[in-house]
Amino acid sequence: MFRILIFAVIALAAAMPGACLPDESKTRDDLVLADAALAEHDLGDAEMYLLRYLRKNPESGRRWEVWRRLLALTLNVRQDKTTAREYLEIMLREFAGDPERKRGIAVELAGLCRDMGFNARAADLWERLAEDPDLGAEDRATVYKELAYAYMRRLEFTPAAEVLALCLDLNVGPDLKADCRTALSETQVLNEDLRGAEQSLRDLLAMEGIAEPRRVAAVFMLADVVEQQQRPDEARTLLESILHGYPNSKVIEIRLAALKGKKSTSGRAGGNRQ
Repeated sequence: MFRILIFAVIALAAAMPGACLPDESKTRDDLVLADAALAEHDLGDAEMYLLRYLRKNPESGRRWEVWRRLLALTLNVRQDKTTAREYLEIMLREFAGDPERKRGIAVELAGLCRDMGFNARAADLWERLAEDPDLGAEDRATVYKELAYAYMRRLEFTPAAEVLALCLDLNVGPDLKADCRTALSETQVLNEDLRGAEQSLRDLLAMEGIAEPRRVAAVFMLADVVEQQQRPDEARTLLESILHGYPNSKVIEIRLAALKGKKSTSGRAGGNRQ
């Protein structure tokens, strides 16, 4: 579908007066015309001139620059995610021989697919990025985390947990490590692995230098996990510890009121929710 759209726009550009003039200066002028159109806030014409430049200059050394301008116009100005995604798919093929640029395009495209709800395509792109042997540890941790969330959105909790385990094995900074532990605990809760989620949250809280908002969120989540394991006394203690640190103390008060009168029935060991 996106090929039809782009070729239709290119065909429209070719039909414009003067579009078929063969001299090289005319094709170079398309970028000048695009600038002029943008100055006049004529986004449609600006996009047309940029597309026409790309069509007429298949070997130009400025293609990357022009593609980036076209993408910025489409995504940041027009906020047209559908067309931006189509452009990124084309760029991914065009720059397949340039590893660094291909990697950047893939990350941008995967993020856009995630935001648009194209979870299968996002997962495919993150998987391909995870296979890149030249990916640094910090970037790889980010890719693993994104891939895990893509799996979670598809209700594939086991592969999500496996990817996050790989993330925790990486030599990365505490923030990324904490991100992976948080994501792992979320995955384990969704998969009803409450013991695993509890351990992941306790490991997170044991980390040095954890930011206070993250610590409070982890304690809140841990309280829910232990409550589900029939340990309301412990859940109550955890919630009381963040009563004045949680962004909405009324939520904590409501949870504490709901726990009032409940008694622990399964002891410290807990267990998976049935």
